[in-house]
Amino acid sequence: MKLRDSDLLARYMHAKDFSQARLGRYAGVSRQFIHKLVSGDTKTCSRQVGELIEEALSVLPGTLFVPEESRQTRPTVSRSKTAA
Repeated sequence: MKLRDSDLLARYMHAKDFSQARLGRYAGVSRQFIHKLVSGDTKTCSRQVGELIEEALSVLPGTLFVPEESRQTRPTVSRSKTAA
């Protein structure tokens, strides 16, 4: 999942009194990983982690994270060769 806005994540964490360590424990990731999300160094995480972070902060699904488009589900363009 892709983080919409690292500042928004930080604001929700502050409002809900979640430290990086506490949120990491809830989501099953390290404090350092949460720090990377908050600082903007990392912008993606697994669907499970994104959902757990939103659950911990009591926000509606999709508030902080959006699903990333899978490479397998992207439409492909087929190009036919033109005769010369």
